[in-house]
Amino acid sequence: MASNNRSRLSQVLSNRRSLIIISVILALITWLAISINESPVVERTIKDVRVQVDESLPKQLGYQAFGADDLRVDVTVSGRRYEIGDNVLSASDIRVVAVTSYVDAPGKYTLQLRASSKKSNADFKIVSKSQDYVDVYFDTPKTTEIELEPVVRRSNPILYSKEYMTEGPVLSRNKLTLYGPQTQIDRLAHAYAIVNTDGMLRHSETQVANLAFVDDKGQPVTYLTNMSTNHVTLTIPVYQKTNMPLSVEFSNVPTAYLKNLPSFSISPSNINIAVDPSKLRDLETISLGTIDFSRLAPGINSFTFHSSDIVDGKPLNNDQTFTVTVKVGEMAQKELSVDLRGMTIRNGPAGFRYAGPKNTAITLTLYGPKKDLDRITAKDIQVVADLRSRDIVAGANDVPLRIVVNSNTCWSFGTHTAVVTVVKQ
Repeated sequence: MASNNRSRLSQVLSNRRSLIIISVILALITWLAISINESPVVERTIKDVRVQVDESLPKQLGYQAFGADDLRVDVTVSGRRYEIGDNVLSASDIRVVAVTSYVDAPGKYTLQLRASSKKSNADFKIVSKSQDYVDVYFDTPKTTEIELEPVVRRSNPILYSKEYMTEGPVLSRNKLTLYGPQTQIDRLAHAYAIVNTDGMLRHSETQVANLAFVDDKGQPVTYLTNMSTNHVTLTIPVYQKTNMPLSVEFSNVPTAYLKNLPSFSISPSNINIAVDPSKLRDLETISLGTIDFSRLAPGINSFTFHSSDIVDGKPLNNDQTFTVTVKVGEMAQKELSVDLRGMTIRNGPAGFRYAGPKNTAITLTLYGPKKDLDRITAKDIQVVADLRSRDIVAGANDVPLRIVVNSNTCWSFGTHTAVVTVVKQ
């Protein structure tokens, strides 16, 4: 057996290719051994090592650290290259602690930093840190709510010309909930939302506002956190002045009249108004509001609208009134009694039980072509009490009714109410 092994070894050693491979392997092993034993000591800087604030003692006094959420330093270490290389040593292997052993009262403290390896048997040394101290504020935490005040700083006039107008800046939210040290919160007097603009505006401008917190002397209040995750935006509204014709809209129109609405006139027929410039191109008229068909009777119907109720723009005269005259052609009339026990109640808030009046009827006045009116009975009438947007309370509630007539040409005239009883479940 030994003879066979010597024979195989002799064959390997006599093979030139085998000798080359063995030589390379031995050289590599020798190089690795020398590199490990003789590797020079080098230095490397580990970036963004997170600073841990030791809050064990301050917490015993009821204090919390503020301004320490994202403190980071660079740490320079020394060691053999294979011990501190990029693929061996990272920021997670190093601990940097801010020492708080002498924190004994509210206020800002300059804390010493101590760096060490997280492993007790580490083969590298800490050489230096990018900074040896950090400032941290300690105090009892407190939360408060404060009104937000808009501030617009400009380098030119706000508006491009007198053809435009603006109003006060509009914030995406009017209040802030702030969290921070009690002594800082107690100093807080103003919270500002600040934007800068070049001015000369011909369109509304919206920006993310910079927040500033100051005391009653204008000095900064620091270490405060906005509890809302959303940015605060500030809009500088811009409107273009123009003169526009007026119109009205109609609701609950019987289908036969949708394409042939009653004729109407408006006095005065135009209005001086300021409109969003981006909407002006597509705006043909300014709507005064809506007239429900239940308010129309045969003949001449007159309605008064106020400029202050317009939603399509900003009237230049907010005290102006307009008269709308609607002419309805000759129609037949019919009186019809409807039992409210079949009333439908819709959109009531959850958590309540609702009941309509018992043994109560209302008399409706119906208008329409005579032949169509003659065919209408109480079965063709639906009475709806819609509780949406109503201030509903437990007990009796007087609710407006909507009268739906099952007809393409006839409608119910006038307004009606009914008592809806609400019981909390």
